[in-house]
Amino acid sequence: MKIRTALYVTSLAALTASAAQAQETTVEKELLAARDTIWRAFFANDSVLLARFLPPAAATLEGGAHLRWSARPDIIAGAAQAERSQTRLVGLTFTNTEIVRTGHTALLHSNYQLVARVAGQTHTMSGRATELFVRVGTTWVNPYWQLEENAAGAEREVQLPDTLGANFAIGDSVTMKGALADYDALIGTWEFRFQVRKADGSYYPAFPGHWTFEKRAGGGLVEDRWRPDDASTPMDHSLFTSRTFDPARQLWQMIGSQSSGGRIQPGLTWSDRSNRYAIQRSEGAINRIRYLAMEPDRFLWRSDRSTDGGKTWMLDAAVMSARRISK
Repeated sequence: MKIRTALYVTSLAALTASAAQAQETTVEKELLAARDTIWRAFFANDSVLLARFLPPAAATLEGGAHLRWSARPDIIAGAAQAERSQTRLVGLTFTNTEIVRTGHTALLHSNYQLVARVAGQTHTMSGRATELFVRVGTTWVNPYWQLEENAAGAEREVQLPDTLGANFAIGDSVTMKGALADYDALIGTWEFRFQVRKADGSYYPAFPGHWTFEKRAGGGLVEDRWRPDDASTPMDHSLFTSRTFDPARQLWQMIGSQSSGGRIQPGLTWSDRSNRYAIQRSEGAINRIRYLAMEPDRFLWRSDRSTDGGKTWMLDAAVMSARRISK
């Protein structure tokens, strides 16, 4: 009888611990969902969600070297201003999240990275976030947060075999030749990490995305769709590029264009045994591009940028690594 009772008590304790652990996991999921919701509601200027998750006494403390306070009306006004300036959230990630709970209160510490597009330009912000949540009924409201922006640029996340850049002469587009099969190895869908360099030489944090190549009947037309990951926009909200092979010149002519409109990005592209090359103009600059380290399931990509007609170059102004996910 004593043995049976002991087994019962042990089983009951195990069940109780399991139930407590399940409840803890559920609460953590609720907190993470609430955090994601309030960030996205701000950039969507969703007044209903903002009113639900921001209590009347809500306040924020944000900035780098110079911190600034904002009250609830300031937060709501900031969301409206973001919408007027056509700021669109492209990516939002949190890492190293720590949750400290006391009763109906939870404090979340994490690293954040936010990628947004403003007037056609991509901007990345990152730093450390401290966010307070209080449970009111069934809702975790967000009365306070503090964002501390990173003071310096991000580290280089996309590693390449050297620091020489794309490193070829733009005059190569006159002498070098391509072939009809240049882009056959790229047909299919790839996931990538893309990183842009700042004017001071440091890097913005990398962001993920997908790139799909299709070859049309006849073999002389390749079209691709390149876009950062963004669940809030349709798949066709992308950068599209068409490449047409000119057999007389043995070069591919290319035209890139954003689905949202704007200036076209003309260029030429060709190949050698192991690399693909391109010269492309965009927003008054020249970009020289090299696809390298090409394997069946992965490749690297780098682009140098010149704003003075090719006299000087920022090496590796943009870099990317890609991994195949389908053919």
